[in-house]
Amino acid sequence: MAEGKEDQMPDKAPPAEVDDKTEAKLILYHWTQSFSSQKVRLVIAEKGLKCEEHDVSLPLSEHNEPWFMRLNASGEVPVLIHKENIICDATQIIDYLEDTFVNEKTPRLMPEEGSMYYPRVQHYRELLDSLPMDAYTHGCILHPELAVDSMIPAYATTRIRKNGHQPWLCGEFFSLADVSLAVTLHRLKFIGLARRSWGNGKRPNLEAYYERVLKRQAFHKVLGHVNNILISAVLPTAFRVAKKRAPKVFGTTLLAGFLAGIGYFAFVCARKRFSNLLLSIRGRQSYL
Repeated sequence: MAEGKEDQMPDKAPPAEVDDKTEAKLILYHWTQSFSSQKVRLVIAEKGLKCEEHDVSLPLSEHNEPWFMRLNASGEVPVLIHKENIICDATQIIDYLEDTFVNEKTPRLMPEEGSMYYPRVQHYRELLDSLPMDAYTHGCILHPELAVDSMIPAYATTRIRKNGHQPWLCGEFFSLADVSLAVTLHRLKFIGLARRSWGNGKRPNLEAYYERVLKRQAFHKVLGHVNNILISAVLPTAFRVAKKRAPKVFGTTLLAGFLAGIGYFAFVCARKRFSNLLLSIRGRQSYL
């Protein structure tokens, strides 16, 4: 497998050309921390499509506001608008992008139907997309003592090991299966389970795979800055609350500081509880 230095330029997806079928603007309503939204945004970036993005904050209940409910009555993100089409399901959005933007300059992330790779990519895509990662995220943050080892890393490692020298999940090309796995691994790292799942030499093949993912320009653009619960989720939400509700600069500063302090305290407590859980597990293993 090819290895690269940390400062190497990530893989770059070529920009898509527009034609009469695709010249209409893409508009995506999403939330930065939403697992489903991240998959859609990564597909858009990998395909090099131009898209106008609007962040809809779930903690601020912006998805329940009337203007958004008119787009999607279920109040869920992401939502894609293209011409007269409004697509409200992440899988349907990704399929729509693959079926609509078929210009030869636009990278294909799904093999042609009938090829030997098509059922393989579809299999891993369906398998990974069936996991309730948003619910798993909330559970791990609020109740880290109940977190269990995910079967994803072991399963993915088996697949990657079988591929041998091939860099991606289903061969030499980065596919929708890799989109699902890449965002899943990133989510596990985001909630602090990377070392437990594959780090420190535990699963070197999977660790090497994730390092290759990190070097892709599209991944860096979409998820490169989403790496810490406090910095990536708590603080931005706190400042948006402050900006939205505090009428004065002084009040904004106080409110932002207060909310950030609460968020940091909750984050530290969660990490402490998670560390205690790991210590207790190790203690039981030593006893056994």
